[in-house]
Amino acid sequence: MRIIAKPAEIDKVLVQLMKRYNKYHIATAWASMGSKASFELIKNKERIVRMVVGTHFFQTHPNFIEHFVCSDKVKFILKTDGVYHPKVYLFSSENGDWECLIGSANFTASALTKNNEIVIHIKSDDSGSDEVFKDLIEAIDGYWSDSQSITEIEFKNYKNIWRKNRKKVDSLKGVYGTSKSKDALVKSELFSLEWSEYYKKIKDDELGSFNERLDVLSIIHQYFLDNESFSKFSQLKRKQVAGITSDPEVNWKWFGSMVGAGKFKNRINTNNLYISDALAVIPLIGPINKVDYDEFVNKFKLAFPDGGAGIAIASRLLAMKRPDYFVCLDKQNRSMLCRDFGIPATVTFETYWDNIIERIIDSVWWSSPRPIDSAEEQAWLGRAAMIDALFYGV
Repeated sequence: MRIIAKPAEIDKVLVQLMKRYNKYHIATAWASMGSKASFELIKNKERIVRMVVGTHFFQTHPNFIEHFVCSDKVKFILKTDGVYHPKVYLFSSENGDWECLIGSANFTASALTKNNEIVIHIKSDDSGSDEVFKDLIEAIDGYWSDSQSITEIEFKNYKNIWRKNRKKVDSLKGVYGTSKSKDALVKSELFSLEWSEYYKKIKDDELGSFNERLDVLSIIHQYFLDNESFSKFSQLKRKQVAGITSDPEVNWKWFGSMVGAGKFKNRINTNNLYISDALAVIPLIGPINKVDYDEFVNKFKLAFPDGGAGIAIASRLLAMKRPDYFVCLDKQNRSMLCRDFGIPATVTFETYWDNIIERIIDSVWWSSPRPIDSAEEQAWLGRAAMIDALFYGV
């Protein structure tokens, strides 16, 4: 009997046991392909006596299930009451020899390659092993009675639901797109704030910019209400939206000053229609998704065939049209905002939605109900753009 606490070693031992024995009795909460043991199992399907795999929270990957659709040797726990959570890997032969791994490790790539896991390795010549073997077989038989073969239709349904909920599951792990937060999201000062806490922070920002910022958002929102497209704005209004003009009455440079972006200024001054077309993709009300954003980016880049398109100028325009969804990400706030989210500051067009916007949408304060108080309501309508007040120049 021994303890194994390294995932790669657990994986290695599982492969060795699969090669050594011709009878597999396995019960695991979740499974996926990707480990060496998973590929060894597929190679030796005929050795499986009974394998019971859980599907709770859709944590079992479809890439594993597809190998065992309609199988009479590998069945699944499909019912949702309680949580099926064992991890037992029992291997035996006709002469009575057997070995078992039992502990925390699921039959998943993560558990067998990178997680912190621990299992106990028991053998048939260990003290009291006869009773242990009997109890293990009885337990697995009990799980088997609650399991079902998964049909082709059920597998298709499972895969569709798994795909739909994958982002939700990943976000709970701090994974957005291809980027994982390097720190737990509970360490973020922004992500977990209740609306009342967030509102107080933006209202009491160190620069005293709260009311001026709301004025900018309110005026620009009215511009979009009054005009069917950005190209219909006057040149002055386009410059105000773009943050490339000064005014003694209104500080249009809140939410990102773009006065130094020469090519951007040129496109705004010449009323480049690609910019107007790009902004037209983003609805003035209602939900916005990544498809909308990607289409905006594709059209926006067409305005800069000679280069000069960047996430700062694009996110400035996005934040002005939909300040409830977008924040202008520029050199004044990028470093500290990305640090708070635990991600690299090298945000590009390709990573802005997943790394920044998806995290904002998942933030506690973002999903709060619309307030009744008028000033608070106005801040709520610009809640994503107002992040700039917390990180500007920090």
